[in-house]
Amino acid sequence: MASYDITLVILSFVVAVVGSLMALIATKDALLRPAENRRGLIALASLCLGGVAIWSMHFIGMLAFDMDGMEMSYNGWLTAFSFYVGVGVVYVGLTLMTTGEFEISKLIMAGVLVGFGVAGMHYSGMLSMQVQADAHWNWGLVTVSIVIAVTAAIVALWLAVHVKHMWQMLISAVVMGVAVCGMHYTGMAAVEFVHNAALPYINAMNVTSSVFSLSIATVDAVIIVLAIAQAISEANQRKFFSL
Repeated sequence: MASYDITLVILSFVVAVVGSLMALIATKDALLRPAENRRGLIALASLCLGGVAIWSMHFIGMLAFDMDGMEMSYNGWLTAFSFYVGVGVVYVGLTLMTTGEFEISKLIMAGVLVGFGVAGMHYSGMLSMQVQADAHWNWGLVTVSIVIAVTAAIVALWLAVHVKHMWQMLISAVVMGVAVCGMHYTGMAAVEFVHNAALPYINAMNVTSSVFSLSIATVDAVIIVLAIAQAISEANQRKFFSL
């Protein structure tokens, strides 16, 4: 029977919250710049949200999944593709939301785009799993996970351009972390893997899931440190020019 490593589940939630928080800070800093100078910070925010809070959370969450002792590996190309999808759709959504005046229609359009992109990232990431088993899908739960992804994307994009104070960002980051994890674990609940001995045997990864997840978390930490350094630099520049 499948089960989860609770330590990795908690780590996945922490990663989602921290990535969301830094994305909110980077977006706020971008909105304080002239429109023509925002691209770099929007890219940084997309890396924090799409790369750290969503993609990394997803793979740490999958590494937490134990399929009753069945060995599991990943297709490198699909894994890389899912990363680019996650970061790319968030970049498009944030770019739309930080261009021109705020409009509900634009929020919904961007939210649907990002939501379906995040769902695409999630399921392409799941397709990258290599396991000696057949996947049986609960399409009702798949639909629920997509609805959660779209709703979470709309909320995240709205928060990205409206929250201003740190306490608001902290609360918003937790809300976004819950939403991202909710989508992921609903998506995971939507599939059942049934061992099939007729399929090719899958060799285990060369590293344990804990080492792999810590490697992902280490890369995330580098991105977060860079985002913090950028946020401090932006704050110091604003203070200097206000003197």
